[in-house]
Amino acid sequence: MRLDRIWIVAKKDMAEFRTNKYIMYTLVLMPLLMALVLPTIYLTPVTMFSAPSEPYDLGIVSNQTLEGKPIQGGTYYNITFVDCVLEDVIAESCNFEGCELRTSLVRSSQLANSTVFDGAVMRSNVLNVTFNNAVASDLRNMGEDTEQESFLFQFIGFLLLFFILIPAIIPTVIASYSFVGEKLNRSLEPLLATPTTDAELLAGKSLSIFLPTMLVTWLSFIPFVLLVNFLAAPILGYAPLPDLTWLIGVFLLAPLFCIMAIALNVIVSSRVTDVRASQQLGSLVVLPVVAVFIISLSGLFVLGPLTMLLMAGVIALVDIGIAYLTVRTFQREEILIRWK
Repeated sequence: MRLDRIWIVAKKDMAEFRTNKYIMYTLVLMPLLMALVLPTIYLTPVTMFSAPSEPYDLGIVSNQTLEGKPIQGGTYYNITFVDCVLEDVIAESCNFEGCELRTSLVRSSQLANSTVFDGAVMRSNVLNVTFNNAVASDLRNMGEDTEQESFLFQFIGFLLLFFILIPAIIPTVIASYSFVGEKLNRSLEPLLATPTTDAELLAGKSLSIFLPTMLVTWLSFIPFVLLVNFLAAPILGYAPLPDLTWLIGVFLLAPLFCIMAIALNVIVSSRVTDVRASQQLGSLVVLPVVAVFIISLSGLFVLGPLTMLLMAGVIALVDIGIAYLTVRTFQREEILIRWK
């Protein structure tokens, strides 16, 4: 296999792509949609209309600690209670750790690992607190993700699906012209008559699709990260992207999905005679991507770095098998005869 022949075929196809408005619109608009429009639609409502996530700054200054004591009645300020049972008390600016509170009123305090029966807790920070027939008003969580943060993490993870769809969808559009489009433009027969081998021809066409697809995918990742961090950082307190899962997804898994999409679409486009039929059949390649992320959202597994690496290994093996099948099933003589 000669690299110079592969590059000649790739350059020829990329030059033709630049004159095809449909391909150019896809290369520009698809990444723009995924990188800017979708994050804005999904994340803006969460960041604008969800409740504040930070715990209250209560300024509690504890001047006494009571541990393991039953307490009946009374009013308490700036006291730390540890493993106590409190009944009919009023507490403000206090700390409760491992306590049981009955028919008590608690305000502007912090409660952790405690249980509240038939009382009320208002404007306080809580962590692992159980309420039984008690009023809980204006509470914020300590040390764990709030509902707003959980939504943000869920949506950011969901956007990974759409981002990996970019290198899976764009080859469907471009590859449909790799054979069918060239046949309609009468530029396929001279190419098939050249001394390039089938492997060189397929490699060149695949390279001409892979390079612009991954280029626009990686370039669009930059404004995507900036926009997501701009929207999410004020809520989370830090920039969530890029993390290791996203880096593996964008720079390892996405190219592997792109190779799979290219190989499958080249097979399809070499065996149909209509561009629309080629695109419709080739678009089925996105189904495995969607299936993986739907299963992930159902909670069967978490899309962490290890899971992404395992998926990359599986997709790499699939790519090798499909590439071998593509070379074995490609018959240039059959294309010339059948498409006359």
